[in-house]
Amino acid sequence: MNADLLRALKENNELELTVKGRKTGKASARPVWFVPSKDGKSLLLIPVNGRRTQWYLNVKKEPRVTIKVGGQSFTGSISELSSGQLDQVVEAFRAKYGRDMERWYPNLEVALAIPLPDGA
Repeated sequence: MNADLLRALKENNELELTVKGRKTGKASARPVWFVPSKDGKSLLLIPVNGRRTQWYLNVKKEPRVTIKVGGQSFTGSISELSSGQLDQVVEAFRAKYGRDMERWYPNLEVALAIPLPDGA
């Protein structure tokens, strides 16, 4: 894995997610929490308001996103995980952000993944 990206992921609790607006087509960035996948090959995200989260609605139409964290950035396609994988992602979020993370995530109904770049 790219040492600078690995360090940035370990040192930061949030990243900047840039998506393309489904109606405007304009780039829009926002901070989001993340966890690495167990195999370390992707980043896992949970939309704060589940399927009603605006960035989630945008990536359903245009899955190409840009991730920025700690001065590092990459572009890739984000995809929705199966409902069977959601519990594992929620547990990983709880481990990283605390048992009461549901206070910030009231609709734990969907999780997404973006592969890390090759050589990352």
